[in-house]
Amino acid sequence: MHIKPDIHVVDFLKQVRKCRSEVLFETPEGDRLALKSTLSQYIFCTIASNPLHFQSGTIRFENEEDQKLLSDFLEAETGHRF
Repeated sequence: MHIKPDIHVVDFLKQVRKCRSEVLFETPEGDRLALKSTLSQYIFCTIASNPLHFQSGTIRFENEEDQKLLSDFLEAETGHRF
């Protein structure tokens, strides 16, 4: 899943804290940031300041139920893969 480009990053990270399991931000290079980690949140905020890098990353969930908590921040899946 991709994050919407116009989210409020602090609100997003507050919502991540409510998730039961880990939420990961994955870069196109395969790097993963565990968003419950303070250090990872700092790096995530730096990435968020660069729209190209921010939009190219994906969000992964260890627990699919957590996706519901963050649904307002995520783009709808189109089902198309190229």
